[in-house]
Amino acid sequence: MNSAEFLATIRLNRANAAILKRLPELGAPQAHLVAGALFQTVWNVRGGQAPEAGIRDYDLFYWDADPSYEAEDAVIRRAADLFADLGVRVEVRNQARVHLWFPQKHGLTRPPLGSAREGIDQFLDAAKAADYRARWG
Repeated sequence: MNSAEFLATIRLNRANAAILKRLPELGAPQAHLVAGALFQTVWNVRGGQAPEAGIRDYDLFYWDADPSYEAEDAVIRRAADLFADLGVRVEVRNQARVHLWFPQKHGLTRPPLGSAREGIDQFLDAAKAADYRARWG
């Protein structure tokens, strides 16, 4: 699957399509729709299921130099308003804050991130590691 096919496939999911269209309106720097909402949509379409099947939430990563809870909460509230009509759970996380809450939630440390892309890369690395452990122990 090339990138054009991937983008066309993920847009078959009505929530993905709407989120991607509206994402610039969120006003969050470096905002990206990421994770399971994308990959699960592809697996669903390839498996003959509805594009939205089994998707629990739609993750948005962004990066803002202000790592305060208040700043992130403001973006979360804007997202709730912007995507309210979609009837899906949208989870928004400032990647500049991950190192502050990750150890308490998951028992693992993370270095401070300098961009949303670094957060995406760490997520993909964690997914690869989990897949390796599941396959090879």
